[in-house]
Amino acid sequence: MDLKTKIQNKYAEFQLLSQQVAQLEEQLGNVEEQIVDLGLLKNSVGELKNIKEDTEILVHLGHNLFTKAKLADVKDFIVGVGAGTLVKKNSSEAIELLVNQIKELENLRDLMKGKASDAYNNLQRIHEELEIMIQEDNSG
Repeated sequence: MDLKTKIQNKYAEFQLLSQQVAQLEEQLGNVEEQIVDLGLLKNSVGELKNIKEDTEILVHLGHNLFTKAKLADVKDFIVGVGAGTLVKKNSSEAIELLVNQIKELENLRDLMKGKASDAYNNLQRIHEELEIMIQEDNSG
């Protein structure tokens, strides 16, 4: 295989890895966002016990749409546990569930950061190899 073909192949490898890194960074951002959202939710659940029953609140329905509602119960929550199943949890159980979800996401984030670091190192190595190959091609 001639040097120009090797350079083209190495460049294609570099581009593919660059795209994978970009996707990994996007996924990492999504995981970070979920961690923040769950942390805010955990704080909200903890703060709800300080609100009196029958207090009027705004309930977010989605897409900047809200409705007024009165709190009937500030001690218990209905939690989706998968497959359309809902279970009743008290405040402590709901917070514990959120803490566990946050820990799982933090572990995933750390794993993804490790993979991103490895990918960056590979990109650097490929870039250096490309520079050497291009210098050889220009001098030959």
